[in-house]
Amino acid sequence: MILKRLINPKPTIILFFIVFCIAFALIPLLNNHLNVLFSHNWVSAYVVFILGLIITFFHALGLNNLVYEKNIIKKDNLVLGFVYVLLCTPFYNTVSAWFISFFLLFYINYLFESYQKDYPLSQFFNAAFILSILSFFCPIIIVLLPLIIISGINFDNINWRGLLTISIGIVLPYLFYFVYTKVYDLQFYTPDFTTFQIIKLPDYALWDTATKIWLGIVFVIGLFSFFELFRWLYKKSIRSRKSFIIILFYFILTCFIVLFGPDDSWYYLLSPLSIIIANFFTYTKRQKIANLLFTC
Repeated sequence: MILKRLINPKPTIILFFIVFCIAFALIPLLNNHLNVLFSHNWVSAYVVFILGLIITFFHALGLNNLVYEKNIIKKDNLVLGFVYVLLCTPFYNTVSAWFISFFLLFYINYLFESYQKDYPLSQFFNAAFILSILSFFCPIIIVLLPLIIISGINFDNINWRGLLTISIGIVLPYLFYFVYTKVYDLQFYTPDFTTFQIIKLPDYALWDTATKIWLGIVFVIGLFSFFELFRWLYKKSIRSRKSFIIILFYFILTCFIVLFGPDDSWYYLLSPLSIIIANFFTYTKRQKIANLLFTC
């Protein structure tokens, strides 16, 4: 059983994960030239390939360790790392989304760190500060701002000081940038928050068979995963249950980003979706079905 070996993994499984990530990145090159597959507007194809390999690996490992260390998924496992890498299949040249999603790991980590803190002011400030900086590069990412307040309500530690701290964290990068432009006599540019548009859904008839199969499998696994989560959420520990509430809201807010953001916004869904799917693969009692879906 594949999943059985990924739960409570041995050092050899971690080594296998490294080899798997490298091999998985090289497989598309069997039928495609690197300059064609990883072509990008402002980055060399070779740089895109290396960045995709490195960032995806560290993102998967970082997300896996974050969820385990925060006791969101208590069983020591490497399932989440593999799930994340596999879900990254279609996103082979979304350079800006790679970086933004990677730094969102630090954002969500600060939210989880605020658990059981009466005055999590530094966590709120750091989360808001990171989100504010990322909004310079992707304005739609500011949609995740309510998640800080939701986590405060969820962990019962939000108050007027916390709200003030969040406001300072959001405003401070813009204030620094404004002062910088004035000192060096530069023009002050703010992110354009008025360009949000509802995305146009692609023509499904034009999709090839492989794409339809891939999306169908992810959709089916997603249904099983959400059903499993809602079925057993009340039985989880208090910390795990509260953390999954944040992850669910994280998923919902990233859905809004997908609706109103650029085409590569789909990539931001992978982090919360991977956690929910990994929870299903780790805890489900239907191991035969889980192994079949994971293999697919």
